[in-house]
Amino acid sequence: MAVAKFNAEAMEQCRSTVGAQAGQFGAVGDGFAGHYPDPDIFGKLANSGGLSAAAAELDTKAGAEFAAAESLLGEVERALDRIQGAVVDVEDANAASFRVV
Repeated sequence: MAVAKFNAEAMEQCRSTVGAQAGQFGAVGDGFAGHYPDPDIFGKLANSGGLSAAAAELDTKAGAEFAAAESLLGEVERALDRIQGAVVDVEDANAASFRVV
């Protein structure tokens, strides 16, 4: 029984860690939202507009990648939660089968 308890604790620790990391990725991604630099900050260069557009595109893509990481880690957390529930159900059913006899 101690082995099952250890595994349940390890799965819970993994699930809670993944959940915390998902939130951190989301928070970082939120910092990228809507930053579109004015071309004038790059000076009077002929390509200031292009550099500004590239910086805005980087901002948009970085935000999207962090959002995707948050979503994926959220899915992992929910999957681990379902696994934990299934393991508990099986353990409960196994324990109940011994009581019936």
